[in-house]
Amino acid sequence: MAVYVDALVDRGWVLYGRPVLSCHLFTDTLDLTDLHAMAQVIGMERRWFQLARSAPHYDLVRSRRDMAVRHGATELDRAASVRVWRARRALVARAARGADGHAGDGFEPVEDARAQGQRQLILL
Repeated sequence: MAVYVDALVDRGWVLYGRPVLSCHLFTDTLDLTDLHAMAQVIGMERRWFQLARSAPHYDLVRSRRDMAVRHGATELDRAASVRVWRARRALVARAARGADGHAGDGFEPVEDARAQGQRQLILL
């Protein structure tokens, strides 16, 4: 399973009147199945998923981050996280170009265990 969490930082979140640190749950693969599976295990709702073009992720608070690590997510520092995000961005670009090196149609099919049997097309 290639699922990662980055460091907790202050992004200005305030919950119940208190500042809260947060981080990201993300993957380095085009296939988002493991990412969604981990999110489900730690109690995240699918509607909280953020489908950023090259950086799909879930935002986590400390307690969910701790749960993700207990369930196998790899902890990364900022530098390592940036390397993973950049590598995934390059992977997305290669997939968009297609195997022949030419620009594709901009869509990459991604299978998703929670898509209720439907195929998702994600704009890359």
